[in-house]
Amino acid sequence: MPAQKRTSTDMLDPAIATGPDKENQTVVKAALPSGNTQKSCDEIRQEIRQFIASGQMSANEFQRAIDVSPRSYSEFLSQEGVKGARSATYRNALKFFNGRSGGPVMPLAETQPAATAVGSVPKRAKKNQPASPAAVDLSDVQLVGDEDGSVQVFETCDVVRRKIRAHLRKTGVTQAGFMREAAKAAYPAGTKRLNANSFGEFLKKKGPTAGSSGAVFYASYVYFEKLRIKNGKPKDAFRLEMEKLWPNGFELENAANGRMWCGPNQRPWVDIYGKVHFS
Repeated sequence: MPAQKRTSTDMLDPAIATGPDKENQTVVKAALPSGNTQKSCDEIRQEIRQFIASGQMSANEFQRAIDVSPRSYSEFLSQEGVKGARSATYRNALKFFNGRSGGPVMPLAETQPAATAVGSVPKRAKKNQPASPAAVDLSDVQLVGDEDGSVQVFETCDVVRRKIRAHLRKTGVTQAGFMREAAKAAYPAGTKRLNANSFGEFLKKKGPTAGSSGAVFYASYVYFEKLRIKNGKPKDAFRLEMEKLWPNGFELENAANGRMWCGPNQRPWVDIYGKVHFS
């Protein structure tokens, strides 16, 4: 009996969803090599970040390589734990890395020693000059809403102020440097810059909602959120409570910053989470 020809449909790898509705298609689990244990979502997230940081591909190039949308990619990287297990980014990235035979991804700087001229004496490494904490490359960390400056916020102004002050106390961090890095993180297209006067005014304010409508608060939050994800740190208890109380994100145009109508013998007050109450 003559062998049947395999059609292009038969040869299509089911592990990578394609087409206009690829984000909603059921993705078949890729077969792993014998003896290999399937990696968790967090392991794949870390592997993606290391791969992008190595310079072998940009984030956009990697998205095209595994055939996923920027939204799917951003959502998966912003999640933690088992969240994202059904994401096309997780499945396709898992297959991508399992198909690589080069071993762990190492930054190019660690695999390519600097060339020296023949006969020249290599320069001795300078001591006591740690890299500036403000100069962290956050370009590989993307949040939902990055593209139009609508990232949901889950911290109060007071919390962000404390984080800013603690960050500015670090060796090598300057206010000007932090403002540049925060603006770069929050507005990747370079559409906005932070003003030194506005920055100073924000730090002087007090209260969970004071300064919530300004660019300093938003940009600083996005910077610290991306830094948290970059460093693989978990969310603290206050942050988790904020997500419960503000499921759609903290209100930047908060009612507590304006006038409110009160009934007889009522007095408004704001709790530490920025919620308005009447007593």
